[in-house]
Formats: sequence, structure tokens, C-alpha cells
Amino acid sequence: MRRYTLVFMEQKMGMSHLTPIPGSAGEESFDSTDDDAALAYVCGRFMQRVQDCVRAELSSMAIVTDASGHGVNLVDDSLENPHFQETYIRYDARSRQLEVDFVSTATGLVSTVYRRAAK
Repeated sequence: MRRYTLVFMEQKMGMSHLTPIPGSAGEESFDSTDDDAALAYVCGRFMQRVQDCVRAELSSMAIVTDASGHGVNLVDDSLENPHFQETYIRYDARSRQLEVDFVSTATGLVSTVYRRAAK
């Protein structure tokens, strides 16, 4: 099992980057078995909320039983996965569905590589 967090992002006037919606309306957490099940859960439960924002960012952490065996800990294991990235989800008005926004993800990766190469 993994613990997923969905952060709803908005574009504020005068700011060049997206910011989380403030307060309890800006974030939801839930448990899911894997990324595909988490995306299905988001589509089933948060369609309107993603539609009302610019995009949502989905990230996860492993749920691991602690050493005593009585509780659980959340472990950020993203460094163990070389292909890890947050998943950007947006509402597509044409298809009226939620979809993974590969354009934003790719743009972030390209700009990072470009900055490293320019140094």
C-alpha cells in the first residue's frame, strides 16, 4: 500500500508559478495499492475539484510497518526509483476527462537538463 497526496494548484495574479490552494480545500490524502489505482480513485472522487483548478499534483510514499510491529510509517522512497516524478493531473475540457499532463512534466525535465548543460 502507498499513501497518496493530491495537491490542487492555482495560478495567482502576478505570480509566474502555480501555488497550492490554501487551507483544507487544497489537499487530499488517501491510500491505494499502486499508481493506476490511485489515478482511478482521483477520477472517481475528485473530478470537479481538479476541473476547478489549474492542475493537481499527485505524489506518493510507501506505507511501512514500524519496527515494533504496532504502527506504520510513511517512507519517502522516491530516491530509490530513478523514474520517479510527481504526476500532474489536469482536466481536459474537450474530452471532459482527467488526464495526466505530460507536457508540464516534460517541460520541467527539459528545463532542468538545459540548465545543467549550459553550466
